[in-house]
Amino acid sequence: MKKLKYKNAWVGLVGAMFMLLSACQTDEAVPDNTPKTRELTVQEQKTIGSSNSFAFQAFAKLSEGQDQNVFISPLSISMALGMAYNGAGSTTKEAMRQTLGFDLPTDEEINQSFKSLSGLLQGIDKEVTFSAANSSWYNNRFELQAPFVEKNETYFDATVQGLDFSSPAAKTEINNWVANKTNGKIKTIVDQVRPEHALFLMNAIYFKGAWTYQFDKTLTQPAQFHLANGSTVNHPFMTLKKGKYLLHQDTDKTLIDLPYGNRQFSMMIVMPNDPSELDNLVQELNPQNLDTWLTAADSASLELHLPKFTMAYEKELNEMLKELGMGIAFSPQADFSHMVEGEAALAISKVKHKAFVEVNEEGTEAAAATSVGIVVTSLPPSVWVNRPFVFMIREKSSNAILFIGKLMQPE
Repeated sequence: MKKLKYKNAWVGLVGAMFMLLSACQTDEAVPDNTPKTRELTVQEQKTIGSSNSFAFQAFAKLSEGQDQNVFISPLSISMALGMAYNGAGSTTKEAMRQTLGFDLPTDEEINQSFKSLSGLLQGIDKEVTFSAANSSWYNNRFELQAPFVEKNETYFDATVQGLDFSSPAAKTEINNWVANKTNGKIKTIVDQVRPEHALFLMNAIYFKGAWTYQFDKTLTQPAQFHLANGSTVNHPFMTLKKGKYLLHQDTDKTLIDLPYGNRQFSMMIVMPNDPSELDNLVQELNPQNLDTWLTAADSASLELHLPKFTMAYEKELNEMLKELGMGIAFSPQADFSHMVEGEAALAISKVKHKAFVEVNEEGTEAAAATSVGIVVTSLPPSVWVNRPFVFMIREKSSNAILFIGKLMQPE
């Protein structure tokens, strides 16, 4: 057992995620593709509830004062930090518990709920590929504590690998793992690996799904997208003529819930009627409001026009997590004494997140939008998602939010 020669060792935390559109599909869901859902346990319900609450808080913080596109996977962030939580102690552990919204009495229940949720999401729809991969990459100059390793291997199915952190090959090996688990969409996430680094905890999420009702490629054509500053840009819009989706419109906003595969996964789009009001709408996002809006939604078959877009997002999450109450985890007072044998002076140096989304006629990853500014009582002949909007990819039986983003300008 060897100790670090440095006063403080640093823990690197990375959440990486990717969603990609996929394969062809007919207008109707495949007959034998019955959703493999089950009733959630109380523990799972609490974990999903806390994960969703964290999703909205984190998204709101990252969106504040930003007129740029934003896209994250809150589930990926929660999983990466969940592994770090297993190595935390005292006030650091409590700060992480509160920030992440963990609402279960024991660590075992928290860990088990992540494990069972991951298993549930991977088997619901034959036409949707979902995978969540975790890993721990540690400096082989010292040794990880057995309980920490055991928890992350058992509940997060984490690969645990020691590397020579003084070698350039260490960074390459970690980045290759992420690239492999995200089908090449996230090629690099670690910028540098230094000898004073203790370990990197990684999560990679991959989603690939086809629309239940596909857009006709021959109908895709340029149209105006209205920006928040009042100007417009021309951009390719897809058209869905024969499809079914949930639609809710009121005096302030339009909500669209567009299904994938056997309809268990969907992209929810919420668009304010006034392009300049998106930031205010973001502040209204919470589980209660979404439930109210979805309850008010009805099945619709109106012609739908949605922008085709690709988005890549990269963000260091340190400041956001500090503002939400996890500052101690980044400080010299941090307690990660349950991670490394003989080394208690550990703190998180960086939480970095990368995300990629592509939305096209066949499927999506992080989709777009919602409608015009029309009141429910006077429905238009078609719905245009032609203003800045929030979008989420979620699974309906669990209500888990896998991805959340806002599109200010399509690219």
